[in-house]
Amino acid sequence: MLIELAGKLGAWIWLIFGVVLLALEIAAPGAFMLWFGLAAIVVGVLALLVVVPWQAQFILFVVLAILLVLVGRRYFSHSASNAVPSGLNARGRRLVGTIVVLDEPLVDGRGRVRIDDTAWRVTGANMPSGTRVRIVEADGALLSVKNADEAS
Repeated sequence: MLIELAGKLGAWIWLIFGVVLLALEIAAPGAFMLWFGLAAIVVGVLALLVVVPWQAQFILFVVLAILLVLVGRRYFSHSASNAVPSGLNARGRRLVGTIVVLDEPLVDGRGRVRIDDTAWRVTGANMPSGTRVRIVEADGALLSVKNADEAS
């Protein structure tokens, strides 16, 4: 029954298949079904324009799908490696360079600052509370600070 339907639809079966694969890509993104969907659409358009036996259509689909997957992976892996780090899930690193006021004095190299609604542990030279400090490094939830009023 499906083979008869595919025979009646002819080239349109590739276009339908391509749209279904693209819809699957939207439902479960991962840039994988995208390439198969695009290959199916290209084969469908070609089959509409030129009479091509179904065996050649299938071979063309396989070759195009492999080619598009390889090109797509190369392009997207290259662009992902050049991406600028966003600091997402690394709030401490985003704070580097910020000037804040010590909540508690730095005694024996340890103290606290309040940034927005969060208290952060800090390390640095001993300083009294109320001193303006610059965050120079972040290691998880521990911030290293230096006196902001001293020359760097």
